[in-house]
Amino acid sequence: MSETPPEIAYYRAVEDLFGRLRGTPHTFSPKDFQLLRSWWREGVPLAAVVGGITEVFTNKRDRGDADPVVSLSYCRHAVRRYAKELAEMRAGAAPSGTLGAAELRKQLDALAAQLGQAAARLSGARPRVAGVIESCRRELEAAQPPDEAEAEALLLSLETSLLEGCFAALDQDECERIEEAAHRFAETAPASPEARLRIVRAYRDRELRQRLSLPRLELA
Repeated sequence: MSETPPEIAYYRAVEDLFGRLRGTPHTFSPKDFQLLRSWWREGVPLAAVVGGITEVFTNKRDRGDADPVVSLSYCRHAVRRYAKELAEMRAGAAPSGTLGAAELRKQLDALAAQLGQAAARLSGARPRVAGVIESCRRELEAAQPPDEAEAEALLLSLETSLLEGCFAALDQDECERIEEAAHRFAETAPASPEARLRIVRAYRDRELRQRLSLPRLELA
């Protein structure tokens, strides 16, 4: 049976994300592609795949682990956990007061348009950053969340991926300056080491938003 356009978009979005987080183009091995295909056939939402993969890369970076993630299977447990959480969110969501399908699609398309504008604005001065933003735009356009709860989870995952990818696409000197400023700021907070890591990440994300004028990926 031939692959449908939504299925192809699903595969492409995951492969693009994996390559962007690794910092180099990546093609899945036959074993990894079979895992990805099983997720599609089982109806694992793209939001869960994006969230699980992004979490694995983020945790390795925050631990200072320099070994690259080379296989999609390394992310399978995180993806399953995200899928379970999304299913629980849908089951517990109140049916009233949610966005209709047309309004939900309208808001997602509007966010995708904002990403496209940001990519175009940065394409001259920061082409690598623009490429990251454009990839996120394509993922958002291809996504077809069935309801508001999954759309919000998707946007949260995509925003995390966007910020991680943009930071990795900056020049090394700029990354180091932001990171040093973030750690200096965190050191002033009376918090645990784990909490300081969250403060560092929040500071860095805020700095990226300001420098790159990135839109917030959230529903109105």
